[in-house]
Amino acid sequence: MPLPRDLSPVIENGLCIACGACVRADPSLKLEFDDERQMYQPDAPGGAEAAAVCPSVRVDFEDLQRRIFGPDAKITSQGVVDSVLLAQSTNYQRNLRASSGGLIKQLLLELLSRDEVDGAIALGHVEGLRFEPRVLGAQDVDSLPGSIYHNVAFDRALELLETHSGRYVLVAIPCQLEGIYNYIHSRRPELAERIYTTIGLICGWTYSHHALRAICEYEGVDFDSIRDVAFRGGGPVGKLRLHTPRGEHQVHRRVGYGYQVAFDRSFNVPRCHVCIDHQNFLAEICVGDAWLPSTVGTRTGISLVVCRTRFASDVMATLEARGDIQATVVSEVEIEESQTRRVTYGDFSYALAEYLRESGGYAPEMVGPNRPAAHLWSRNKVARFQRENQRKLELQRARRYRWLYWRKLLLEAGPLALRYVRWLFVRILRIKSLLGAREEIPREKLARFR
Repeated sequence: MPLPRDLSPVIENGLCIACGACVRADPSLKLEFDDERQMYQPDAPGGAEAAAVCPSVRVDFEDLQRRIFGPDAKITSQGVVDSVLLAQSTNYQRNLRASSGGLIKQLLLELLSRDEVDGAIALGHVEGLRFEPRVLGAQDVDSLPGSIYHNVAFDRALELLETHSGRYVLVAIPCQLEGIYNYIHSRRPELAERIYTTIGLICGWTYSHHALRAICEYEGVDFDSIRDVAFRGGGPVGKLRLHTPRGEHQVHRRVGYGYQVAFDRSFNVPRCHVCIDHQNFLAEICVGDAWLPSTVGTRTGISLVVCRTRFASDVMATLEARGDIQATVVSEVEIEESQTRRVTYGDFSYALAEYLRESGGYAPEMVGPNRPAAHLWSRNKVARFQRENQRKLELQRARRYRWLYWRKLLLEAGPLALRYVRWLFVRILRIKSLLGAREEIPREKLARFR
């Protein structure tokens, strides 16, 4: 399929993820914040140079995986995998702040202690809801924000790689890495040497700023007064914390009805719906929440860690031998179990992309290693989702958040009730399968975790 001549289809369909690849390829472009969509996107369509690196145009996963992991790397339906672990930092407070095992900060501290590493490029807080990539040292690690769920501009990451000599650990979500590697391997291949390793977040979704505007309306918080935001912290699931001059406002992420509305999938940036790379195929070390019933009894959460190379596995072994982490080896089955097969294999996303193309719409060209294992949703289910999603987007852009609040209660009561029932069984009663269809991880494997 020929590439578009510019970024027009990406902009028209709101598919930008603000990775910044286009603005490095075409210096006439810049990322701007679109007030209606409440997300970042390029200020103009640019030209062929911008389209050639955009991950919302095309991502050649097979080519990029071979370049990153070597021509002989074995690629499975889970990508390149050397080992899979459940792990948790032995620093209790670090875990508690992270809500998911504290592994990213523990990994950064280890890697930044090495002479061959000159720093880490990761998101730092600027002001309000603005976060941007910065070069950080070991002294900055424990002040790093946790996972940021709202859309941010990531263009400075490539700028830092281009303007700083040395070698860096890069922390990014999947689509950000896709854009960075698209740009590097098509325009600046020498920059690959400046990436010492990558720590990739296993990503669920990114949300437009409409999500935070909606929750502020539901909770009576002045959106414009937000000084900082934390989406996790305080336990395995954690709470959304909004910091304003009046203090900290907390929202329960599992029980709060307002949170279920404001962080409904319709508030995702549109590109998330066609993303087939939630488990971060291009990152060397992948870290995410271990959403397993076997792990719900822990007080601070456990991380699922996918090591895609022997180097990554060795780093984890070093941390465990030194007593910085507790870890236990599991299998690739836990990736699917933790993240759900719909996310792991792109069951929905591949189906939606096909539907959009067949109905005359636009979707990025992305075929990942998980495509052969995908069980595509039916066309009717995808079409129904798309109709509902478009209606919700219209209400969001008109900032009719109260309509969305009552709409979910009146029209989606069944699925909402099912979510709460599932939460009750898995998180409270700790019943993984009423039919006993799934095997739990043996208790002795988790005995050391807190």
